[in-house]
Amino acid sequence: MSVKAGVRQPVAASPALAMANRFGRYKPETEQTVRKVEVVENETLKKMKTVWKTRRYNYSITNGYGEMLESIKNRRYSAKDIENFNLALVEFQNGLRFSEKAGQFLSALINSSKDSEFVIHTYHLARLVHHLGCRNTKNIAVKGDIGRWAGNTMDGGALIVEGDAGSFVGQMMKGGTITVGGDVGSQLGNGMHGGSITVRGNSGELVGFLMRGGEIHIEGDYVSIADNIIHGKIFHKGKLIVDK
Repeated sequence: MSVKAGVRQPVAASPALAMANRFGRYKPETEQTVRKVEVVENETLKKMKTVWKTRRYNYSITNGYGEMLESIKNRRYSAKDIENFNLALVEFQNGLRFSEKAGQFLSALINSSKDSEFVIHTYHLARLVHHLGCRNTKNIAVKGDIGRWAGNTMDGGALIVEGDAGSFVGQMMKGGTITVGGDVGSQLGNGMHGGSITVRGNSGELVGFLMRGGEIHIEGDYVSIADNIIHGKIFHKGKLIVDK
């Protein structure tokens, strides 16, 4: 096991990146470009909305996701159904704990679907979606930005984000790949056990916090690398900087 010299030192970064949390600009969460969309409502969409309204957000990620799965256990929605529901979420975004509930519910819909390829849109939402890709086993393309805990406890598949992502990307992930086209917040790869994360832009502080396996690739700059990495590899602009 070895750690490359200087790995604990922060990389020279832009003034915006020098903040303790790269994602300070997401306070409040309503700071996102919003695009108006129109969705034609059909019977399937009506039923999905009804299920959504019956579910409350559970502060336990594990229990909350399980409850979402239970609520749709006798239903199998197509990728198109889920995309339509995703677009219709705009009417619920002022609800209590919308960001967390939306991510858990969309993740449950995707993982229980018979399809394998999905498109999720976020540019039309004023609030970021958290937990998207929870327990993921499918291939998800996100058109826009997403919030915190993207791909948490991910088992496989691929999560590709065109925009930015918040903190804790890939937390506790076991497999699969996550690619973020923009910037990410702090604690990238928190507690990850396996899989691979690639960030095309910049990362916040404490990259690889309690990392236990897998790989992290950062193509932009970062604030700092965590000093409690147990196992795994981190690459910066193609250069291996952590190898444990």
